[in-house]
Amino acid sequence: MHRHQSFDLLLHDDEELGEYLDSPVSQRVTIHEWPLSCVQRICTEQGGSYIYKVQAPPTLEAQFYARARSPLMVSVRVIETKSDTTAMLMEEIKAPRLNDIPLKESEAAAIANDLTEMIGRIHGDLPFMNDISTEEGWTAYIGAALDQICECIHEGSFKQVSLEQVNKLREWSEAPALLAEIRSPSGLVHADLKAENVLVTNDGYRVLDWQRPIRGPILLDAATLLNSLGFDPTRYVPIGIMQMYHFLHVAWYAQAARRWVPQGKPWFDRLIADIARDLELKQF
Repeated sequence: MHRHQSFDLLLHDDEELGEYLDSPVSQRVTIHEWPLSCVQRICTEQGGSYIYKVQAPPTLEAQFYARARSPLMVSVRVIETKSDTTAMLMEEIKAPRLNDIPLKESEAAAIANDLTEMIGRIHGDLPFMNDISTEEGWTAYIGAALDQICECIHEGSFKQVSLEQVNKLREWSEAPALLAEIRSPSGLVHADLKAENVLVTNDGYRVLDWQRPIRGPILLDAATLLNSLGFDPTRYVPIGIMQMYHFLHVAWYAQAARRWVPQGKPWFDRLIADIARDLELKQF
């Protein structure tokens, strides 16, 4: 095994992967990488093609694939690592992603509805990263994230987002329209259902990237998908869902800055400040 040249990730060597795949590796191409994960295409001399994914915490993806039963899932094999990273080999499905297919707005809305229903039918003892399906769970989750932002401000690593904005975010997180949606139908939420994470095959959809699923209002996935396709989600989901959508991004940026990707603090600082300004201008 060897360490990634830029990030604290432990990757298998070609020889090790060849043993797992019962064929020597003929080609290895990086598709995507950032501090918490690296995704590569692995081709073997026997003609096989696989996706190799290594990721650092926080992630539940390996556990999720092990427990989930659904036509939405791809075939995954978890392979041994010698650190806290998780390594998986996935079948590579030769199919377009949803963002590669021209769609009318009505078609995108129908697909968002279909995928939300299909995700709700996934069977198994499924793990959740967070449970925001109750007011208590929501308040605790967002409150902790806002406290992390305050810590970054006090230590001087956040310079763009202000304590005044944090106080407004804390107030807005309890807006009546938002809290009303917490009482809407809840269940499994992918939490990153962007069009690039949906493969369109001849026999249905496959959904990728189950790293941080949550339990909460199911319309959050519809909002994410429509937004990723460039359509206005507020035409199809309540404003409270969109408010939650933005707050979940604030929470992830705060957590990542404080714990998972501290080197990205200037970037997360700017993103949180931008969301706070957008929320004030557009929604509150």
